Amino acid sequence: MFTPLRVPKASDVLAESLAGRIIDGEIREGDHLPAERDLVAQTGLSRSSVREALRVLQVRGFVEIRAGRDGGAIARRPDGHQLAASARLVARGTRVSLAALLQTRATVEPACASLAALRRTDHQLRDMDRSCRAMAAADEVSTFLRANVDWHMAVARASGNELLAGLMEALAEIIYDSTGHVGVVDRTVRRDTCRAHEAITRAIRAGDEDLARQRMSKHVGAYVDAVGEEVDRGLTWTRFATQ
Repeated sequence: MFTPLRVPKASDVLAESLAGRIIDGEIREGDHLPAERDLVAQTGLSRSSVREALRVLQVRGFVEIRAGRDGGAIARRPDGHQLAASARLVARGTRVSLAALLQTRATVEPACASLAALRRTDHQLRDMDRSCRAMAAADEVSTFLRANVDWHMAVARASGNELLAGLMEALAEIIYDSTGHVGVVDRTVRRDTCRAHEAITRAIRAGDEDLARQRMSKHVGAYVDAVGEEVDRGLTWTRFATQ
């Protein structure tokens, strides 16, 4: 027996084709895409399908639409910021659970720390140090939490991987908001967090990728334990390596 076939919309096919040409460099960043009427003539699609394809590309960060005589659709290569924007929309639209957030952090952050140990620059190390100092000096919990997110973002950027950094950028606001689930962020929690960040930073500075990964895994694992067993039971993962 046959099952119903799902035929993609013409606009989606065109959008994927144009996106592929931009990624492959056939259409270079800054180039004008053919005018709307030319795309209609060249593809044989309706004007509405062409317009929809361009809207899809604009939302995905592959084109910038400019008005005026020299305007039109300008090719752009998406970066981590586009990924972050898309991931935030998904997270908000699905009302991502704290368990899903923790699972994502446990997967992404140790990898970021390991790569950062190999690729970090002196400037990025200074960013980590600056965030550590800001956390230690913070009087207000909100200031501490913001510096905490800044440190995690500094590690992600130091990984040198735009996709990982973009994903962490998307999670940054959720991480900031979710920190309140730990309960009272008291002086003990703040002290332990500062120590963990400093230890991970030392491993990254030393270029020890295994130690950086292990320490980040232990750090995120401690956060899971602090959240409590109710959330932890909802996760399906191999427990953190804490050696």
